[in-house]
Amino acid sequence: MAFSSFSWPFRRRGSGGGGGDGDGPSQPYAAAGDGDEELGVTPQLLDFLRTLSPGTFKSSALQLQGGGSAGVEAGELTGWQERHAVLVLSQAKELAKIRYDLCPRHMKDKQFWRIYFLLAKSYTSPYELRAIQKEKVRRMETENGKAKDVTTVEVEMQESKCRRDSKTSPSDEESQDS
Repeated sequence: MAFSSFSWPFRRRGSGGGGGDGDGPSQPYAAAGDGDEELGVTPQLLDFLRTLSPGTFKSSALQLQGGGSAGVEAGELTGWQERHAVLVLSQAKELAKIRYDLCPRHMKDKQFWRIYFLLAKSYTSPYELRAIQKEKVRRMETENGKAKDVTTVEVEMQESKCRRDSKTSPSDEESQDS
């Protein structure tokens, strides 16, 4: 998924000091409850986010630039990361304020989220890995389902062809006898 198609909820600047104030895509996730856990927004993560400051992001950006920031700016966020980001902004107002203070004056949105996922990696990676595994299983089931459908269609086509051949065979024999 392209980053440009995902960034709209993060560019919104409301009077509340940050994006994702409960309207738009974040609402279903906030109401779900179970989605919070599936997307890795746990009480432990929210506690960790309260310890972050704009300075943390700035110093991380400087460290990454010193070590080559190509890895931070090059990649796109995954679908899971996008959904996580929307949810975490709606639940962690402190993070929304930090993002509002930093983007775009000090860093780009893309860089902010890359740094965020590096800082929160120990909290989010088990959930992200689980989501990747679920997606692979779902994809395999879909592929297996498609393979069955193709086989069924092929069998039906063969049966139909055999019926036509068997229907034309007696008439062919009659015309040959005459």
